[in-house]
This record gives sequence, C-alpha cells and structure tokens, in this order.
Amino acid sequence: MVLFVIGIILISIFTVLIVYTVRHYIFLWNRLFGKQRRNFQDLPSMYQPSVSVLVPMHNEEKVAAKILTRLAETNYPRDRYEVIIINDHSTDKTGQIADKYASKHKFIKVVHRTEGKSRGKASALEVGTVFASHEVILIFDADYQPSKNCVQRLVAPFCDVAVGLVMGRVVPLNAPESFLTRMLDLERSGGYQVDQQARYNLDFIPQYGGTVGGVRKDVLRACGSWDIKKLAEDTDITYRVFLKGWKITYVNIAECYEEVVHDWKERRGQLRRWAIGHNQCFYAHASKTISSPILGFGQKVDGLLLLGVYIVPVLMVIGWLLGIYVYFFGAYWWWVLFAALLFTLAYNNVGNFAVFCEVGTSVVLDKRGRAVWLLPFNLFNFFANMWVSTEAFVVSFYENLTDGPESERVLEWDKTKRVSGDRTSETSVDD
Repeated sequence: MVLFVIGIILISIFTVLIVYTVRHYIFLWNRLFGKQRRNFQDLPSMYQPSVSVLVPMHNEEKVAAKILTRLAETNYPRDRYEVIIINDHSTDKTGQIADKYASKHKFIKVVHRTEGKSRGKASALEVGTVFASHEVILIFDADYQPSKNCVQRLVAPFCDVAVGLVMGRVVPLNAPESFLTRMLDLERSGGYQVDQQARYNLDFIPQYGGTVGGVRKDVLRACGSWDIKKLAEDTDITYRVFLKGWKITYVNIAECYEEVVHDWKERRGQLRRWAIGHNQCFYAHASKTISSPILGFGQKVDGLLLLGVYIVPVLMVIGWLLGIYVYFFGAYWWWVLFAALLFTLAYNNVGNFAVFCEVGTSVVLDKRGRAVWLLPFNLFNFFANMWVSTEAFVVSFYENLTDGPESERVLEWDKTKRVSGDRTSETSVDD
C-alpha cells in the first residue's frame, strides 16, 4: 500500500514536470519562429498621456542620485510628467538627496514617511498613489536606471483603453562584476527576452515585475490598490488586474538597467523573499484562476504554472526523497529506473535542457555569443534555487495556515544591499 501511494505521488510529480518542460519549449519555439507582437512599440512619440512616476526608497543613499538623475534627464514632456519619491522611514541621507533634486526640478516631489507602523514597498506605493495626480502610474525601484526613452515606451500601450498593466525589460548593468552577477544576467535575459515576450505573443499573462512597469490609476483603484500584506505585491496586482479582464502588455524595447546582487548571501535573501511572496499569491489566486469565467483554457493553464514556479523545486525534492526510499526499501526493479528518470527530467526541466535552451536563445537574440560558455554553470543556480525555494515554501505554507484574512502581520522593508555608492561619489548631497 505504501509503495502504491508513493507511486501515485511520483507519477503526479512526473506529470507536473513534463507540463513545465513542454511549456518552456513552447515559449522557446514561439520566440524563435512565432509571430512577435510589437503592437505599441512604434508609438512612443504619438501617445503621451500624463504620467506619475513613483520611486519608493528606504535607506537608498548609495543609489538615489543615479535614478533621480536619469528620471530628470528623460525626454518626456514636463507638463505631463511628475516624479514622486516616497522616502519611507529612511535613517540615512536618502531624504536629503531627494530634497536636493526636488529643489532643482519642479516636477520632482518628495513624500517623507516618518510615522505609522506599516512599512515595506507595497505600503510606500500605497502612499505614493495617493499623491499621484496623473492617469498613468509608473514604478521604478531605487537601484534602477531607466533609459531616456523608457518612460515614453512604457506609457505607449496605454493608448489601448483595455490595457491595465505594462511591463518593460530589466537588464543588469553590473554583469561583469562576479560569477554570480554573470549568472543572474543570463537568468534575466532568458526571463525577459524569451519568457515574457512569448507569454505576450501567446496572449498569456506577462508578469508585471514590480519595477520598470506601470498601471492605469483607475484600474488600480478598481482592483483595490496595493495589498500591503503581500511580499510580492507585483505578482498579486498582476493577477488581480488580469482576472478582472484588463490586458497586460510587455514592451521588450523599454529597457531599464539594474544592479543585480553581487554575493550569494544577498541572493539568498532576495530569492527567499520572492518565493514567499509568490507562494502567497498562489494561495490567493490559484482557485480564482481556475474558476475564472473570462480566461481561456491556455490562459488558465499558464496562469497556474506561473503561480507555481517556486513550488516546482519542492516537488523535485519530494520526488528525489521518495525515489531514494523505494530504492532502499525493496520496490520492484523498475522503480529504480523510474526514480532515475524523475531525477533526469527534473534536472532537464530546470537546470539543463529546457531552461538551458531558453537562456541560450536569449543570448543568441541579444547577440552575445561568448556568454553561451557560461550556460553549463547554471547547475549551481539550480541547486541553490532549489534549497532556498524549498525553505520559502515551508515558511509560506505555515503562514497561510496561521494567518487569517484579518491578520495583523506587518511587513517591514527587507531590501537588497546596495554597493553602487562604493564606486562613485555621485550621491553626495554637498555637490
């Protein structure tokens, strides 16, 4: 009986991994040979709505000046453009730097949050949205550096009244810094150049990633605004917008440059935060995605798979443990082969062929041939992601069981350490 139950579990895991593998290859094929949607990419100068740019900041003195300089240099018309800095309980020079830029540029405003127990990015965005006076809201994290035409390209899709959310492309600017930053550069390349564009091509769910994107203010209000209890407020608003019938657009040429984490400790903290937040959204939106009367079958399947990406590593760990059990406790001879097949498929799904091919495709599309030599080293990322995602699943599962709808749990800022300021004096408030 025990072996029978284990067999059912293993077959179920096997099936899920097969589905994810097929999904990766569908994206790959579509990106290489399918029709590429460019609906709004040629409209930056033809449609220019009024726009409010929100930049939440908490102890960002090392990077604040860089993004404010970039936003001040953007070529968007000043009579339809404002930048709102939300200085959320900073204890360093972030507020002084923001005030300095606001004194030089009338379109830059600063909101200083010094009271209230609710903190974190979603809470800061909630406050910033109140002060936003324009119809379109764009969001940038403090360590991002948008190109001069990034704002124009991001707002262009809003010419379609059915578009509720827009997402641009994130490109690491410090890729040569270390082995980890090079690996994350490949990860970002595959995720945006292939996954996001393919999902947009196939009319699935391009995910708003919390930065380098925007939302229509009326749509945000209709969806209940930001959920300050979610660690992944970006995934949460993606599903709430899509499940209400609005479109989500991905603009591949709207590039913005980020400082990716440079050491494994910071990477672990960042990935753990993403995984917990994403799993929170799985519990909140999985059943709604399945039962949605407005989503097509393909959209429902991809929506569930997107929500479950941080659960896949947990399934693989369970599969391996069960495979070890049946190996040592006298299963039929073919169980050993099945466990070996499960291990091989799991690796092919995440650490080798499927994602390997996606990343390789993005390298080719970006014309960075030498980066192909780094692809085999994704094995290190694979095992690291598996460990952190499994830990995050346990945490999020426990929180889902213990936190009811009226939970008073308050989020704090859990941000990535910045290092840019160590290499430049650009952030000095005395210049």
